[in-house]
Amino acid sequence: MLTAAVIGTYGEVHATAWLRANGWRCYRNTQLPGATDIEAAAGTRSLLVQVKTAIWPNFPASLSGEEKRSIVARANRNQKEAWLAQLQINREGALVGSITWTKLN
Repeated sequence: MLTAAVIGTYGEVHATAWLRANGWRCYRNTQLPGATDIEAAAGTRSLLVQVKTAIWPNFPASLSGEEKRSIVARANRNQKEAWLAQLQINREGALVGSITWTKLN
């Protein structure tokens, strides 16, 4: 049985891999309370990405109102784009389907 922390880590790894494969430099930062899961940069663009992961066939959670306000506020303060990445994994941690990306600001 995968713990919530392990599920979240798998999601962050998959989202980071996708970003890197698409030319982004990524930094995962989950050590601080309320921290954004991934910070990414490419050219003049910078992103703050919150990752939500679920085990298939369940769907990833949406952001709560407070989570959305928090990431958008952090992004705006730092002149970055706020994004939500939602994905599903199987019980072995492999990505199922594709990542859904939603711009938040």
